[in-house]
Amino acid sequence: MTLRRKALLLALAAGGLAACALAGLLLLYGHNLERRRWNHVFSSARASFNTEPSRFLVEAVQGRKPGTALDLGMGQGRNAVYLARQGWQVTGVDISDVGLAQAREEANKAGVSIHTVLQDADDFDFGKNRWDLVAVIYFPPRAYIARIREGLRPGGLVVVEGFHRDAARRRRIGPGVVFDSGELPRLFEGFRVLRYEEVTDVADWGKQRTRLVRLLAQKPI
Repeated sequence: MTLRRKALLLALAAGGLAACALAGLLLLYGHNLERRRWNHVFSSARASFNTEPSRFLVEAVQGRKPGTALDLGMGQGRNAVYLARQGWQVTGVDISDVGLAQAREEANKAGVSIHTVLQDADDFDFGKNRWDLVAVIYFPPRAYIARIREGLRPGGLVVVEGFHRDAARRRRIGPGVVFDSGELPRLFEGFRVLRYEEVTDVADWGKQRTRLVRLLAQKPI
């Protein structure tokens, strides 16, 4: 259950429909603030992130047969467009309409097609046995583990990259993309871990050398 749904259920239990409506308005306000924040990021003339595809994702799909891919928090499409160029059928979900417009533009330039969804991931239907790959690159996965698991086809891959806890000691980083040592394999318990690493490297977001975590795991066949 997502945090949004939990908040609504708690409000309903505590104060009835009026409290639930108020909670819904507050969540909508937060949703709009988040969209404006990311629209500002993607509208900036000087990108604070790597506009090239994630090197870890590129390595993860190398030599693999293309299929259906879901890119959570797609942003301006750097990973989605790369996957589409490799023959994947890509759906990208993001809250930023500016980011999605940029992704479609980049796809057109590359001569590929991607499906973009302007939606909070909380509300997105992951489906069941639908995806051969789910990319979670600098996007908070914890609230979506069960839906990623259900949405992946047997043998499907999940690719995650984020910050190690050590990185957050040196700079302010959103907690959703910060992980303790060994946390990612535990979050995807039951998956076959094909690659897991805790490394010092240049982060795609912030473009500074820092501690990162990376996971490539496969849903059991």
